[in-house]
Amino acid sequence: MKYLLHIVLFCSLLSFAQNNTTESLIVVHYDESNKANLGQFIYRYNFVNNVYAGRDQIISINGRKDNKDFVRCDKGENTLYKNRYLISGIGNVIDLSEKKVVYEGTGKLVRCSNDSIIFFVNDIFKGKYYAYFDLNTNIYSEIKSLTFKIILGQDVEFDRRKSPYKLEYFPIGKPKVLLMDDAGHGGVSSVGNKADIPIFWLDGNTFLFPNIKVTDLEGTIVKYNLLTKTSKILGTFNSTAKIPATYKLNNGSNSQVEFYFKDKLYIINPTKETMLISNYKEVDSFFSIEVEVKPTGRGVFYKGKDIGKNHFQLNNFKSTPNFAAIVKEIVMGDEAYQQGLSVFNVSKMKWENIDAEDVASLIGWIKK
Repeated sequence: MKYLLHIVLFCSLLSFAQNNTTESLIVVHYDESNKANLGQFIYRYNFVNNVYAGRDQIISINGRKDNKDFVRCDKGENTLYKNRYLISGIGNVIDLSEKKVVYEGTGKLVRCSNDSIIFFVNDIFKGKYYAYFDLNTNIYSEIKSLTFKIILGQDVEFDRRKSPYKLEYFPIGKPKVLLMDDAGHGGVSSVGNKADIPIFWLDGNTFLFPNIKVTDLEGTIVKYNLLTKTSKILGTFNSTAKIPATYKLNNGSNSQVEFYFKDKLYIINPTKETMLISNYKEVDSFFSIEVEVKPTGRGVFYKGKDIGKNHFQLNNFKSTPNFAAIVKEIVMGDEAYQQGLSVFNVSKMKWENIDAEDVASLIGWIKK
């Protein structure tokens, strides 16, 4: 009877272990004691069987070294890959399982493919080239093949030396070609640093870009065809919101393109050549959020149901089928101040607040 009881207890513990599910929110915090090196902590906030179970520090990193960017998880868009690797917005690679930085270099993430992370590098000394980082060997290598090309499109750049900017094309082995004498002003009269101007390729010869006026308050979206050397304005954008101007063109659903400008989102249909403002962003098949901030905050919806309003940045909304997380803010005039994390728990259908200070970036969710 004694042995039978032991067997039953062992099977119960084994069943509990097998049913034990953990999802973790990866969060980067600033290290206030290491401001000189822009120190950052990477934490794992653990939810076991849908219950918050505390946080673990994974690693501490220095954002700057010798007065230059080093490992930055607070700049650009971070990517989680294989439930294990954090690829920073500037191209560093951090192994969250081994708790170490495995690649300290920088580059634009192009694609993750099996055990390789492919980057595009534009080096002031070496020029433009592709490279890859092998996750099996932790070795970084340049791709020597001259015919290798993974980024859609061709070599088109803005000459930003004076306003208005020129748009130039650099065909391989041929002289550069002037495409547009007036490709916008990039908001030259605006206060602060000028944001990058994206070029979004629809195919090998057709691309979109924002033609920005003298201020950072308005502009147009232009569709340009290299073969015909023709351009067409698809729509206008504008915003008087007192926040830094940013311009992002991303792939959307159903072959559409999303254009983010300040506090607004526009949906572009390149085929129909239409552009419409959108009040909502479909984050995934479960969650959607309001784009433009209202005095009461942004609305969050789960399967179409309004689950509350909060002040938070669009890039600080991360979700899974079971959870959604935000960095809550309190807005006072033109200033916003963090108020910790808030996590919507689908199993409980409610928000839960978690104390968290100095959040640099909300990365996303991983499963154990």
